[in-house]
Amino acid sequence: MYPKLATVAAIGLVLMVVLPPPVLTLRYTIHNTKVTFFNALTQCIQLNGHLAAVQTPYQQAAIWKAIKKAGPTTESWWTSGTDLGMEGSWLWFSRNRRVGSVRGWTNWMDTEPNNGNSPEHCLALIGGTKAGQWSDVVCTDPRFFVCEYDV
Repeated sequence: MYPKLATVAAIGLVLMVVLPPPVLTLRYTIHNTKVTFFNALTQCIQLNGHLAAVQTPYQQAAIWKAIKKAGPTTESWWTSGTDLGMEGSWLWFSRNRRVGSVRGWTNWMDTEPNNGNSPEHCLALIGGTKAGQWSDVVCTDPRFFVCEYDV
C-alpha cells in the first residue's frame, strides 16, 4: 500500500544487518602487555569486550588515536583478524565478518598478507613508520592488543 515506506524500511533493515557497529558506539582500550593472539582474544572476552575488528577507516583512526594516547607507537597490536580457518580467507574473528566486507576497505601494508615468516595467520596493526597499517604475523608471537567494547 505504501511502496516508498516499504522500500525505506527494507533499506534500513539491510543497513542494520550489513554494516558494522558505528564507530561512535564503540570504545577501545589499549593493553600494553605482550601476549599471543589467543591470549589477547581471551583477555578481551574476560573484560566483557572483543578483540578489535577494524572494519572502517573511522574505526582505524579511533584505534590509532587510542594507541597514540596510551604510549609509544613503535610496537604492534593484535586485532581479531585471522585466516586460520582457510588460508587467504581473512575474517574478523570477534565479529564473524569477512575482512574487507565493508565497501572493500582494508589497510594492508604493501605486499601483505604474504606469510613472510612461515605460517602467518593473524592480523596485527604495525607501529613505527607504518602508523597502524596491517600485516599478517605469526599468532604465537607476543604483541600488545586492542579490545573493543559496544557502548
